This record gives sequence, C-alpha cells and structure tokens, in this order.
Amino acid sequence: MLLFLKIGIVLFALTSCIEDPVYPILDYSEGSGLFILNQGSFTYGNSSLSFYDPLKKEVVNNIFYDSNGFPIGDALQSISLMDSLGFLCVSNSGKILVFNTNTFKHIATISGLGSPRYLEIIDKNKAYLSDLYSPSIGIIDLVNYKEIGSIRIGNSSETFARYGDVLFINSWSYNNNIYVVNTVNDELVDSIIVRKQPNSMVLDKNHKLWVLSDGGYEGSPYGQVNAALTRIDADHFKVEKVFEFPDIGNSPAALSINAIKDSLFFINGGWSGEYSIESGIYAMGISDDTLPFETYIPADGRRFYGLAVDAISSSIYCSDALDFMQRGWVYSFSSEGTPVDTFQVGIGPGGFGFK
Repeated sequence: MLLFLKIGIVLFALTSCIEDPVYPILDYSEGSGLFILNQGSFTYGNSSLSFYDPLKKEVVNNIFYDSNGFPIGDALQSISLMDSLGFLCVSNSGKILVFNTNTFKHIATISGLGSPRYLEIIDKNKAYLSDLYSPSIGIIDLVNYKEIGSIRIGNSSETFARYGDVLFINSWSYNNNIYVVNTVNDELVDSIIVRKQPNSMVLDKNHKLWVLSDGGYEGSPYGQVNAALTRIDADHFKVEKVFEFPDIGNSPAALSINAIKDSLFFINGGWSGEYSIESGIYAMGISDDTLPFETYIPADGRRFYGLAVDAISSSIYCSDALDFMQRGWVYSFSSEGTPVDTFQVGIGPGGFGFK
C-alpha cells in the first residue's frame, strides 16, 4: 500500500509539472499586409492561413494554428475584414471562424452553417452570408456571432458587390442570375440574367457592375456556352453590353479591379488544358470595346488559380495551387505587371484579404 502511495505521489508531481501549451501572441497592429487563404486538400481538413508583409517581403505560414493550437478545418473559402476582426468562411466545415487580425487569436465560432462561401459586412451589427447549397442568403449578427435570419433567393449564392444600400449577389452553381437585395429592409428586389455561371463581380468608377461568367463546362448537366463579361448599369439593373469570349473552352475567373476602378483583371487559361489564347492574367480598361487578346502577365508554365488587386496600391497578387496536395506559391507584381516577389505558402492557396 505504501508503494502505491509513493508511486501516486510521484505521478502527481510529474503531471503537475506539465503545463498547458502556451501559444505566442503576435502583434501586427501597426502594420498592413496580406492574408493568404490556403484551401488545403478537399476533405483533408488541412486548410491554413498565411500572412505576408509586402514591405519586409516576409511571409508567416500557419499563423492561425500556431496562435491558437487548433486547425481551421476543411476548405477555407474566403476572408472578410472589419476593423481588427477577421471572419474566415470554412465551407466544407460549415462554420465561420472569428479572429483578431492583429494577434491572430480566435474570438468566436459561428457554427451549424451549410456551405458558407463569402461574408459581406453591411455594418458593425449585420452581415450577409452566401451559401453554395442553400436557396437563401444568411443574415449574421456580428455582435453575438450567430445566424439570425435569411433572405430567400431560390438558388445558391456566391460573391457580393455592394453599391450604397443595394447588394448584388451572383448565383454561380448551375445558374445565370444576379440577385439584387435591399440591405435596409433585407428584401430581394430584383434579378438580372447574365451568361451561365457568373463567378465574380466588381463595380467600376462609373457605377457599372461587371460580371464574369465562365459559361459552364463540357458535359455539365446545365449545359455549356461561351464565357462572357457583362457590363450592367448598377443604378437601373440593366445589361448594357456583353463581351463574349471567342472559344467555348475559355473559362475565365477571379475578376478584380484596380485602386482607381478603371481597369479590370482576370485569369484565363491553365485549367481545362486546351485554349486558343495564352494562359495568364488579362487586363482590360472599362472603356475598351473588345476583350483583351494578349496577356498582361503570362502564366509561363504556372497555373494561376487565385487573383487579387490591392485597393490602395493596385499591386497584383496571384497564386499557383499546383495539385492541391503540396504547398503552393504566391506571386506579386507591380500595377504595371512587373514581378516583385515570390513566396511559398500552404496547400491550395486560392483567396486573399488585404489588412
């Protein structure tokens, strides 16, 4: 009995010496930078978050896990920023992670969601949430971090474009609609038909909404048509012009706009394999009469996947996700397309968020 008592005392002493792990508290409150969203390998639960300092040209990988001690989850889709708060939509895990963008510390989790794609912050109290499978847009309480309602649109939803009290929402998956919501009374007020599968949107300086549609894919049950870039009058919800891509094999994506909102950028080529044009990033002025025929930034063997343009400097960032099983790369360019930096991040880099 005495032996067991001594063993117990020793074990207690040993376990008392083992402290809970301490995760570092970083402080990026004074600096700006770029968040890179690494989607990971689908169903593997290995999404991660990277942070890049463009002045120092330094990247820190796995910042969320290293700061909190638990993984993000499966398929990190997007990030939204408000003051010192960041909101990570993790689509296949059905949740939104809220964290402090200065310390990267976890604050809250909004769970029980379907397949959250993008979060549009309306004000300090309310945000809208798109969903790949739900026929409704979620209304999120940003004070208590929970879903409090929804706006039914009848189809799935993807990205947002804000214009005053009006919010445009594209329905990408097997659809061809842009839905118009009044953000004051949370009501669907209109819809606009565009080319099949609109995947991204931006607003220019002339109050025109530009919508990029990939047209579907070969063998799709929804059918396939030529991709198109559509210009819409944001004041009257009317289609003004449709720029059709010449080859049905083209599948453009990731429409972006520069700081003064007079030049468009998008990725074309690199994923379906057979294109009549060179793969890379294309640039187009909002007053141009035709689609661009030459690359602004050639892919040069890379397979560009994600694209973002800094709203202040117009610096261009794009990613190469490789095979979604190994760590990918991010390339930065000046607004003129001159290479600036290259750095390695996590698996499947696809999204960006400017701090």
